[in-house]
Amino acid sequence: MSLPKITIVTPSYNQAQFLEETILSVLDQGYPNLEYMIVDGGSTDGSVEIIRKYEKHLTWWVSEKDRGQAHAINKGLERATGDVFAWLCSDDLYEPGVLQLAARELSDGGPPLIYGRTQYIQSDGTPAFETPFEKASGMLALLRGNFIPQPSCFARMDVCRQAGPLREDLNYVFDYAWWLRMAELGYEFKAVDKVLSRYRLHSASKTCMYRSRFDAEFAGVALEYLARHPGRRARRAVAQCFRRFSFENYAWSGDLRAALYWFVRMLRVDPFACDVRAVKIAVKAVLRIPPPAPTPVTN
Repeated sequence: MSLPKITIVTPSYNQAQFLEETILSVLDQGYPNLEYMIVDGGSTDGSVEIIRKYEKHLTWWVSEKDRGQAHAINKGLERATGDVFAWLCSDDLYEPGVLQLAARELSDGGPPLIYGRTQYIQSDGTPAFETPFEKASGMLALLRGNFIPQPSCFARMDVCRQAGPLREDLNYVFDYAWWLRMAELGYEFKAVDKVLSRYRLHSASKTCMYRSRFDAEFAGVALEYLARHPGRRARRAVAQCFRRFSFENYAWSGDLRAALYWFVRMLRVDPFACDVRAVKIAVKAVLRIPPPAPTPVTN
């Protein structure tokens, strides 16, 4: 049985300090039917020299100004001829043997998409923590939260073509919007209880810098779905997601103002998604947030 062709796209922009390790994590897989592309956004930090070092192993590469990460991935997706598709950002890494695993799982009419766990690492590669195994699938599960670690995700190309290109109007959750579109088409996903990738945390990574923007964009995509498919179960799922934002993303870190904001958004979507823990957080936020300073009286 011939191995399916796997297309990997690496979007890159000014991350020379990590790029070579990322490239090697793909090439060192030794996968014989690999289509590997690097789409650089016009880096000026030595990234192009690193790409040229490995260009004989690449199917295609380019370095030119683009409209963002989703646009870069779309350029690779447009050229892709593989049976399986994935992208690996220029600061992340694949675990050994991951392409063989993806080939086994997705060949011969396998599931439309597989996802595994990921190992979060510090900028120097030191392990931080692993994502737990979460066996979830379907639209309602996605509306409750994004359970798919992007670098540990591989999809059949025919499903990718049906879902269409990534949304270039999104900066943070274009991957989530894509998976939501696949689920909207009726596809179910398969979880693999294995670490497939390493996701690097550093000062320039989106996850570290822009938590609130991530959540706001996520909420916008989920509410767009509700506008298209209003229903009690979907509303409950989105409200549960907002409740989780309130508790996990903000209350734990002490940002009670943001925690209260997401609590209120939860109530607006579905007040019956509220629980005792959410009420406690809201009360604590109200009691601890200082009142606004009085407006000075001028004569």
